[in-house]
Amino acid sequence: MAEPLLLTTRDELLAALPRFAAAPRLALDCESNGMHAWRAKLCLLQLAVADGDVSSDGVALVDTLALGDLSALGDLLGPDGPVKILHDSGFDARLLRGAGVTLGNVVDTSVMARFLGCRETGLGTLLGQRFGVALDKSLQQHDWARRPLGAREVAYLAGDVADLGRLAAALEAEVAAKDIVDEVAEESAYALRSALADEGATGYWRVKGVRELGAVGRAVARALWHVREAVAEAKDVPPGRVFSNASLVQLAKARPRTGADVRASGLLGAASGGGTAEAVAEAVAAAMAAGDIPADDRRWFVSERAPGDLALRRVRETVLQHWRAEEAVRRGVDLQVVLPGHCLADLTAAGARAVADLARIDGLGASRIARYGATIVEKINSVA
Repeated sequence: MAEPLLLTTRDELLAALPRFAAAPRLALDCESNGMHAWRAKLCLLQLAVADGDVSSDGVALVDTLALGDLSALGDLLGPDGPVKILHDSGFDARLLRGAGVTLGNVVDTSVMARFLGCRETGLGTLLGQRFGVALDKSLQQHDWARRPLGAREVAYLAGDVADLGRLAAALEAEVAAKDIVDEVAEESAYALRSALADEGATGYWRVKGVRELGAVGRAVARALWHVREAVAEAKDVPPGRVFSNASLVQLAKARPRTGADVRASGLLGAASGGGTAEAVAEAVAAAMAAGDIPADDRRWFVSERAPGDLALRRVRETVLQHWRAEEAVRRGVDLQVVLPGHCLADLTAAGARAVADLARIDGLGASRIARYGATIVEKINSVA
């Protein structure tokens, strides 16, 4: 493979774009500073032409921090550009969206591996098992906002895309042999849609344990979340370094009254700094006085999937799980091929009186509806 080409200016990027735009398929990866900053920022983008079997013509490393404006990449990386091969596209799609680029026309090697039933789906594991490629993962937690890039960093970045084309070709052959092309395509599209629909910063209502806190507890959790965000933004550190999600829940339960109580809890992180304990205590007191979260926030605590009859939902789930397992064995495919977990959850909650109702289930797809629609409806209505 040729020496990676580092693109740091708009002129350099524009000069390289025609070669990539003319390619039918591109290998793509993104790097951020997410382990080191308040909000993850796209720091580098790796591109390689994938000619079907192996990435060729070298690798381009786009220094997105140096460039700033990435509008020139919009057409290339969007839905009308060449096929982009990624491993777990959701993370990259969110990073790119934050930089003003909407990712589209994607092949996801992670989805293929999962639907093929691979027990380990990490890129390094897959490349090692299939091609004996030892992928360097020593810089997984590196701060990619740091400059300059040394030889070690450049080699690491190039390694993440150098064999993606070859991996995709191998997995696609296995997917075709299993006759699960449509299911993989549907799940890849669903994963990308879900990533792009994500609001970005995770809200306090998504923290594990918050939903079990009760009205006052969730009010305290909300207040603690905002304290943590403010401290993390001011210091430009990941929020978890101020205090972790687990600590947030513990503080919401303990409801310390003073800064001394907060410090004595041992729940603050290394980056909390002076004044954080007092801010936490003040937030706890204010939230307890309020007694609950604002009315607008309460929608996050109402499950969109919750039907009126929990017992009915559980029976539906059991029936669909049994059918899914039997069909997976019959076809010799992974359970997710027959019915992904997110579709199972939605079907369990929503039900379906007719095949036409199944179109509401995002990610189920026309192929599954054509193959299984009548059976799914029959199974659901057998316990309705």
